[in-house]
Amino acid sequence: NIGAFGQFRSQTSPATAQLRGVSAVSNLVAWASGSNGTFLRTTDGGLNWAGATVPGASELDFRDIEAVDARTAYLLATAGKIYKTTDGGDHWALQYNNTSPGIFLDALAFWDDRHGIALGDPMNGRFLVVTTSDGGKTWSQVASEHIPPSIEGEAAFAASGTCLAVSGKENAWFGTGGRAARIFRSTDRGRTWKVSTTPMTSGTDSTGIFSVAFRDARH
Repeated sequence: NIGAFGQFRSQTSPATAQLRGVSAVSNLVAWASGSNGTFLRTTDGGLNWAGATVPGASELDFRDIEAVDARTAYLLATAGKIYKTTDGGDHWALQYNNTSPGIFLDALAFWDDRHGIALGDPMNGRFLVVTTSDGGKTWSQVASEHIPPSIEGEAAFAASGTCLAVSGKENAWFGTGGRAARIFRSTDRGRTWKVSTTPMTSGTDSTGIFSVAFRDARH
């Protein structure tokens, strides 16, 4: 019991995998994701969870999941892949597949059911940012010259997908860690970026910004 803020109740999961991602659509509908290609879904507020493994993805780690409703959701694998379902998880379509050496995707977010953004660790000195404007049918990589250079040893944390946040119709932010703890920000759906330093502790692999959240464009 946590007083005026409500209560937490333990729920039974059908999965044995590590769960890293969660996305709540409403009081009743929520999705979760994790290792070994695992995803879960509840449509009754968590009283019951149904889970499965995405076919052909048993070796993938789904660190983030973004749900639209009870039938539509996106899964992000660190290995450079994004999947989508439109039938409650019965079938999944591979929408993005980046096989470049060193690829590591960290987070996924959507402004609405068509416009989304995904973030990956730096490649060739710049963070990888890809966007979609058609519900994931196509993903376009943001030109590297529109993203400030990364610092040697700087990366994003694939910690439940919360190092990336969006708000409104076009704002986006992501936080970094490792050798630097900075905030990258965009006001045009990820087409261009600026960066700010922060006083967060950094300098080693497990330091920096794991999560970022905004309640509006300024706070």
